Amino acid sequence: MSTRHLLPLLLVALAAAPFAHAQYKWKDANGRMVYSDMPPPTSVAPSAVLQAPARPTPATDSGGSGATAKAAPTPAPAPAAAVAPVQSAADRELEFRKRRLEKAEAERKAADEATRTKQTAAVCEDTRAFLRTLESGSRVAMTNSAGEREFIDDAQRTARIDQARESLRKHCPTT
Repeated sequence: MSTRHLLPLLLVALAAAPFAHAQYKWKDANGRMVYSDMPPPTSVAPSAVLQAPARPTPATDSGGSGATAKAAPTPAPAPAAAVAPVQSAADRELEFRKRRLEKAEAERKAADEATRTKQTAAVCEDTRAFLRTLESGSRVAMTNSAGEREFIDDAQRTARIDQARESLRKHCPTT
């Protein structure tokens, strides 16, 4: 075989070398060291496991160069009951959409409440201004259904003052 064919084979062998070493190391019941790429049996105590494969994290990931990060010996993997279930991409997408809809609904409610508060404040201020006008004693004219101006008398003034005060008491905060 020519060196032209050996070079790619050599590169493949070198690239696979980091994955060929034993990943688990523990002492068995007889005190012998056991090396394996499979996890130890459940009969081996977690304290007897001297080395387990490290899970790659963004901090230890080498950026795809093929090298693996050296980690301190870790205990055996946790039992399946203690590990949180991994969500599928579809489940994560559904949860994301649900959170986004809930956030949009909360923002819409907040905007509606702000609008309602502004409208209430404007109506209250108009009612207070009308009450001040009525209490000032100056002549007040109203437009009737025919579009004609009519001045209110003292009895109508008193009734309108009572209505304005009642409306303010019920609907407007005191400031």
